[in-house]
Amino acid sequence: YALLCASAIRERLGTTWGLGETGATGPGGNRYGDPPGHSCIAVSGPRTRSITPETGQADREANMWRFAQEALDLLEQVIRSG
Repeated sequence: YALLCASAIRERLGTTWGLGETGATGPGGNRYGDPPGHSCIAVSGPRTRSITPETGQADREANMWRFAQEALDLLEQVIRSG
């Protein structure tokens, strides 16, 4: 789903790269059964990649910061890998 979101954002905005994220930041899990601290992050562009970071923590704010950093790191890695 994160890759689908990244691709849709890329197409809608007419950009080279799109970034998508989904998951459960906390304090509880989501309705799909993912525990708090679980995320899926994807980059769509000339190259695509996705990751599934998990913190194992229910701290919503800490998880949001961590997933934002993971998303930016992934975007940087994919761009540099070209």
